[in-house]
Amino acid sequence: FAGSPARPMSLADARDRLLAAQALETVRCLAEGVIVDPSQCDVGALLGWGFAPWTGGPLSWIDRLGVRVCVARCSELAARYDSARLQPPPALEALAARGTSVYAASWPR
Repeated sequence: FAGSPARPMSLADARDRLLAAQALETVRCLAEGVIVDPSQCDVGALLGWGFAPWTGGPLSWIDRLGVRVCVARCSELAARYDSARLQPPPALEALAARGTSVYAASWPR
């Protein structure tokens, strides 16, 4: 924003912030029942808005990281950059607590 002091940011933080913001919004859509199939979400994100193809899609990105690791990383980024949108949604935190994956969960949550 104009007038805001610049914050130094690593390339890894920039990458993860961009991927996480999209992935967390996708989880929110699953949790709200807007979309119900993780594989359709991933395909739609890859083909529809060009989500990073090397990840397999936003939900595959979460599962590849591991849900617990993803929740921890997003929480870290949310705190570091004072960003509410990077705070993991309750549905993802619940998966992390249960030690399961996005694809293994039943949706909506």
